[in-house]
Amino acid sequence: MKAYNEAWIYNRTIIDQAERWYRKRLLSDKQIAAVRQAYPVDFRQTNAFIEIGLFLFTTVAILGSYLLPASFFSMLLNNQTVYGLFNSAFGVVVGIVGHQLINKRSLYRNGIDNAFVVTLAGFLAFGFNQLLPNGLSISTHCLLTLPLLLTVLWYYGDTLIAFFTLATFYTFVFDGLLQFSWGRGALPFVMMTVSGLLYFLARNPNLLWSKSPIREAYYADPQNLVQWVTLIVLAASGNYFVVRELNGLLLKPSPAHAPEIDLSFLFWTLTFAIPITYLWQGLQKKDRMLLILGVLGLIAGVMTFHDYFALVPLNMALTIGGLTLIGLAVLGIRYFRQPKHGFTDAPDDDSPDEFFVNTEALTAIQATANTHHNTNDDVRFGGGSFGGAGSEGKY
Repeated sequence: MKAYNEAWIYNRTIIDQAERWYRKRLLSDKQIAAVRQAYPVDFRQTNAFIEIGLFLFTTVAILGSYLLPASFFSMLLNNQTVYGLFNSAFGVVVGIVGHQLINKRSLYRNGIDNAFVVTLAGFLAFGFNQLLPNGLSISTHCLLTLPLLLTVLWYYGDTLIAFFTLATFYTFVFDGLLQFSWGRGALPFVMMTVSGLLYFLARNPNLLWSKSPIREAYYADPQNLVQWVTLIVLAASGNYFVVRELNGLLLKPSPAHAPEIDLSFLFWTLTFAIPITYLWQGLQKKDRMLLILGVLGLIAGVMTFHDYFALVPLNMALTIGGLTLIGLAVLGIRYFRQPKHGFTDAPDDDSPDEFFVNTEALTAIQATANTHHNTNDDVRFGGGSFGGAGSEGKY
């Protein structure tokens, strides 16, 4: 029922974790060989840099194939309805060709299939909106396009499509609220509420459908993306600088300087309270995503305060801020050189350094205290859960 083999994606998740254990010498050569044999993965994949190149090359090739017939039938495409049908038909053709390539060459997120999925969704959405009556608001266009994007997301489970779907939904909420006289004032609160609900659903997908490890593996990356984006939007919606400056831009005529906003004390409080809450939850749950966003949110809060109440010149503020962050980083590295309170400075497989050095050099992760490893050749999996944030969960 899906574009990709769901069992292979689930097997890939198991293999990735098994290889982490193997690199840490928690599995023997015989055990890792048995795991690979028991959970086959026949997808054709490459490294990240080649994927980007294949994505760009395939996208250019598809657009070139589109421009050739478009220029040939340019006279007929002056009609909006014909133009919409042409784009929709081309999107269907792109989808059929992409489907054949995915099945015959066992592609899975190697750049080529991503390009087909993105261009398929783009042509279908553009053609569909061309067929809609003129004069509709942006929010209406977004609302009517959402079912199409959700269908593509359900079928492919693509991360880029998840981002475009989320952006379309937020645009619908944003533009829809501005249609009401009270919408501008309610906009920050509605965006925070919507973001909180979306984050809660992304963290608890079992509220929407029955629990299934295979389904969770298929939509793991889009689910992770939704968590990141919703938390960023939630923090930005409560940031004093964002609320005040955006409010000034929405005023007509737009003033040279954004005026003071109502409930300014509340938004100043939220500017720091939301990142602190992220940090608090991140420390409690050992969640890297919340820790990163909490630190970035506090930095944004300090920058917001400096923008309106500059106590020192900008160059001095940057110097002080940089030295403070470097000092905290050095202290943190030294303090967590030995694991303390469940935290360690030892890099793991999810570290960004893996893009620049050999991944085999990044296998030094601290083992759980008082863990005894069985040396038999029986490989058993199950009973664990994977965290959507990329750093939380148990096995």
